[in-house]
Amino acid sequence: MTKENLKNVNNYPKSEKNTEECCVEEVRETIQKMVRVFQLFERDQIKALGFTTSQCYCLIALLNSDGLPMNELSEKMNLDTSTMTRIVAKLVRDKYIQRERSEADKRVVIVKLSEKGFSAAKDLSRQLNAYYEKIIYKLPKGRVEEVLESTALLLDAFEQANPGCC
Repeated sequence: MTKENLKNVNNYPKSEKNTEECCVEEVRETIQKMVRVFQLFERDQIKALGFTTSQCYCLIALLNSDGLPMNELSEKMNLDTSTMTRIVAKLVRDKYIQRERSEADKRVVIVKLSEKGFSAAKDLSRQLNAYYEKIIYKLPKGRVEEVLESTALLLDAFEQANPGCC
């Protein structure tokens, strides 16, 4: 939402502010722009390290675990199992991830980082943190919590509007 649009919204008397009517285009345009910025960031930051976005987030999802069952990793990544299997297969091929059968249930496949994968995941995590640190420093002082709260509200609204989606 542009500053001008935000000013216009704030000028409505409270009784006339119907969020269902007043800001739909501005919210849509702002979110679309934000999604595009994230896509460009991912292309520039993640792909420069030799990974796809999905591979990057898969490695990071495994970083703080001692291995995850494939179905749990799929849920964590919001991807169906067949898509997750293809992503993991490429990471196994490149020796970033190891697959093994669960001792408790041989039908369950556990995926975990190899040493090479652990190192790559740490590098990716550092790279992402450095990028987001730059963003935080560009926010006005004292407003980071406000941004986090607003983002949480937006994510919650997306989840409520699309139950079972993500």
